[in-house]
Amino acid sequence: MARPRGTGSLRRRGGVWWVRYWHNGERIEESTKTTNHKKAGDFLRERMRTAGTPSFFGPKAEQVSFAAPEALIVRDYGFKKNRSTKRLAQSLAHLREVFGLDKALTILAERIEQYAEQRLAVGAQAARVNCELAALRRMFRLALKKRLLPSMPVITLLKVDNVREGFVEPADFDALLMALRARGEPDVADAAEFAYLALTRRANVIGALWAWFTLTIEGGAVVGGTVRLPGAVTKNGKPLPLALRGRLLDLVRRRWALRVPACPYVFHRDGRRIVTFDGVWTAACAEAGLAGLHFHDLRRSGARNLRRAGVAEDVIMRIGGWKTRSMFSRYNIIDETDLAAAANAYDAFLDRALAAGRKVVPLKTRNTV
Repeated sequence: MARPRGTGSLRRRGGVWWVRYWHNGERIEESTKTTNHKKAGDFLRERMRTAGTPSFFGPKAEQVSFAAPEALIVRDYGFKKNRSTKRLAQSLAHLREVFGLDKALTILAERIEQYAEQRLAVGAQAARVNCELAALRRMFRLALKKRLLPSMPVITLLKVDNVREGFVEPADFDALLMALRARGEPDVADAAEFAYLALTRRANVIGALWAWFTLTIEGGAVVGGTVRLPGAVTKNGKPLPLALRGRLLDLVRRRWALRVPACPYVFHRDGRRIVTFDGVWTAACAEAGLAGLHFHDLRRSGARNLRRAGVAEDVIMRIGGWKTRSMFSRYNIIDETDLAAAANAYDAFLDRALAAGRKVVPLKTRNTV
């Protein structure tokens, strides 16, 4: 008996039922992979239920392998040079080892949770696993956007205590600069000072170009200007402008005097770009009593210095390139000293308020008989 028009059709080939139906003007024919007529009919009804709608997925989606969304994310990162392609490659290598031969629609939430547990079991840090899960989530989102897949699994990142720690006080930082210079590394000392004053990441410091600076020069010396980190090199993709004043201006004036015409980099050793300095950094930190201090700690220390100086947090966020308050809060720039100062300030305020006496005169009450 023929099926009603518009409900698709069933045909048997070699004992296996095949279905035929239309989706957005395209005739689709696919195997139900069953010899049971009832199951084949159920299969056809499910296909017809979504055919012609955005929720439809057919044989093409079922054939999409892990490699397809992987190619999409690699291409996506290729267009965004400020992202870490090295970290992405590491994440994809781990994901490919487990899911590389799978169809995308078979990578479900339960399997992804098992993947995260297995990675932790072999010693991977939770933050590292989160990078891999974030890459997988991005792959699926790109596949959805390209309409390769009709849906994606729920991918939940691990809970990580990512509050940043590690600060250096101004006097201790001066001791560190002295230790670096005493070890014959004045250029590294200047790079560290730039990071401390401008809240700049290590990669942006050692990669800083004179082309980023707009300088006012009088008598061959720098007397003012600005620096603008282009969005192509910043983590948030937005340019970061900063005025050159005070110590930062002195530093730029010093580097300008040391510039080498053939070298475009601000921080260099005799015209050669500074690439690594881990050994001398570790030794100088130990000598200054700051063992374990990381170069990135200079960035958060600078942020705390600005806050202590009374600079509004919105301005600090703009200087450092933090997009959201939550990202800024991860730097944990308030320590016990700040809390003690706040308590003392509040106590002093109460003392002054009590000494001033009451400003509200209470109403006299009338005696009633």
